[in-house]
This record gives sequence, C-alpha cells and structure tokens, in this order.
Amino acid sequence: MNSTIDFSRFLGQVVKDVEIDNSTPSLKFNFGTLHVECFWRVRNREYMRYGKLDQQALVRLRQDLVGRMITRLIHTDFPSDLQVEFDGELYLDAICSSAETESWLLTRPDGFFLVAGSSGRYTFWEPEFEEPSASADLQEEE
Repeated sequence: MNSTIDFSRFLGQVVKDVEIDNSTPSLKFNFGTLHVECFWRVRNREYMRYGKLDQQALVRLRQDLVGRMITRLIHTDFPSDLQVEFDGELYLDAICSSAETESWLLTRPDGFFLVAGSSGRYTFWEPEFEEPSASADLQEEE
C-alpha cells in the first residue's frame, strides 16, 4: 500500500549531481538529497535499463539523471520502497533489501527526513510549518 506522505515539495526539483561514496549513490536535488544504500534499478515503462550490480551502473546513473526533473514520488508503507519518476519517463526504484541496515534516506534541509530502516519499516519526520496568525494579518493591514 502506498504511504500518504506529502512529496509535493520534491516535485519539479532537478538532479544537480550524483555523488558516489563507496559505490553508494547520493542524488543531490535543488532542495534535498536521496542517499541509496540498497538495491536500486533504473528503468523506463517497458524495460529495466540497469541496476546496482551492473557494470558501469554508477557512471550511467550520473549520466542519465543529472539535469532530470522529478515528476512523481511513490513510497510504499511495507516494505519501504521508493519510486522516483523523472521527466522523460525514467524511473529510479530504491528497493528495501536488508533486514538489518537502512536501505535509503530522503531528506530536505527544512527537516523532512524519511528513512527506510531495518526489517522493511520506515521512520518519518516532517517539518512543522507555522500558519500565519490572524493578528499578524491585522498588523500588516495597519
């Protein structure tokens, strides 16, 4: 079942870079990061193009995703998998693949934090946004 997490602030963001650390990719967006330690694959609507274990996968990942815009994110509750859809009908699937370690981590500098943890479960922190108060609106009118 898909989660009800609001990913709207990620939509329209562009992949600025794909950093590689010990064969682990981190996608850097305008306002956020996706760090993927689990099995992942890149596909289109018809076939899988390559996955984490394929030769040159990290090079291809950088070539294919830098400059692409996020058009949709789908997160499943259990197991905690993440599908990121990019313009040009290209998809990155982060597939929760360990019962003992974190699989992937999606963050924004404003405090949004979603991590696929051990045993296929996830942890989520959402930033608290303050609604403007009525008294602030009245002060602006004066």
